[in-house]
Amino acid sequence: MAELWPAGWKCAHDERISPAPLILTAALPPALQAALDARRDAAALAHAPSHLTLFRHLPGARFPALLNDARRLLRDIGAPTARLLPPLHRERLWLAPIEAPALDELRERLAECWQGLLAPGDKAPARLHISLGRRADPPPALAEGPWRLPGLLFWQYGEACWTPLVALNFRR
Repeated sequence: MAELWPAGWKCAHDERISPAPLILTAALPPALQAALDARRDAAALAHAPSHLTLFRHLPGARFPALLNDARRLLRDIGAPTARLLPPLHRERLWLAPIEAPALDELRERLAECWQGLLAPGDKAPARLHISLGRRADPPPALAEGPWRLPGLLFWQYGEACWTPLVALNFRR
């Protein structure tokens, strides 16, 4: 399922998952991914591609169970759509809030499955967004959408950058 990974990010999953925390993101459509990455500074892009995070701190030691839960839920879910709302400026960071009711619902269902495993920040209700960078002026406009989200991506925090682990497609 390499087509879900952002350009330049290759999955190197070898079944040896460290206990380092995991990140779960929604895969972005290639055109949106490219537009967002083109606006990202080189240092940030070397660390992680532009992303829409669902969970930021899942336990790496529980990866097999987390993956099974996500696969089970995705079997019955079609690709959700998302709209980018006008950018907001929060604490020196520009954000594009995301309106995606079906993705919000999926996140709630995953949170229910992973009750007891979530870090405090992941227990809070989601405020889905894509970071647009730290800058003084508003970022250039992006196409609002709707954008069809093709799947979910599991990543693991690495020393220098995120490590791609597994890509999961929504039901087609």
